[in-house]
Amino acid sequence: MKAILKSSLIIVASLTCALSRAAAVQATALEFKITQRVQPSAPIYATPTPSNPVALNFAPRNKATLVKLSQVEQLELPTSHTFQDLFAGDSMSLIAKTVGSAEGTRTPNGGYTSAYYGHVDPGNGVWNLGSFSYQHGASSPKQADRKQLTRLRQQALELRQQAQAKSINLSLLEELNGIDLANQAPLAALDRGYIHWLYAAKQQSMSISERIVWARTKAFIDPDTGYWDAPGLGNHWDTIYRDQLRRYDAIERALGEHRP
Repeated sequence: MKAILKSSLIIVASLTCALSRAAAVQATALEFKITQRVQPSAPIYATPTPSNPVALNFAPRNKATLVKLSQVEQLELPTSHTFQDLFAGDSMSLIAKTVGSAEGTRTPNGGYTSAYYGHVDPGNGVWNLGSFSYQHGASSPKQADRKQLTRLRQQALELRQQAQAKSINLSLLEELNGIDLANQAPLAALDRGYIHWLYAAKQQSMSISERIVWARTKAFIDPDTGYWDAPGLGNHWDTIYRDQLRRYDAIERALGEHRP
């Protein structure tokens, strides 16, 4: 009887000890608390926040956010140029070299890349030939250049007429970029596009390079709808602007190396 009582006392004591430890652990666990809350410096989202609606994001970017452009003012550009200066030399003309450089078919010094001899257009899959990525049927790159030069002469005259109507005396860089835009996207250049926005840019405080790239970019807005019309460039300010900046830089480099 004493042995049974002793065993019972031992069991009770063990249970009491176990319960005491559990209570201690529980008490310890309840003592954990946040002593300081760190506030994030900006909202954190599980998914990226949506960008502004494409068609409504038309305001010029803050100058501080613009990509730094090359120092075009340091180029020794002609104080005046004639229409003939632009097109003299056909495939070796200033137009062929600068627009071809923007197209990736010519090197800045007027040489030829492999794309000059033919490549598939990344936008529509059509076969392109020559300096201007001509895609309307030609038997050789030189014939493609002659055909597109004929078209660009007419488009360049139209750009000059639009500029004259707004009392704009186009600089060489402004005119070359307008003609390159006509080669890339005729409607953006000619249908209430480049000259319209270049005039607007001249009313603002912008450098030469800033206003050209800005006007080129804004020219892709459909004047009838107010929406972007550049599906091949993503229909978004950032992607269109980067492409126009790239083409501007290529034209500037080719102009700097051009020797008539």
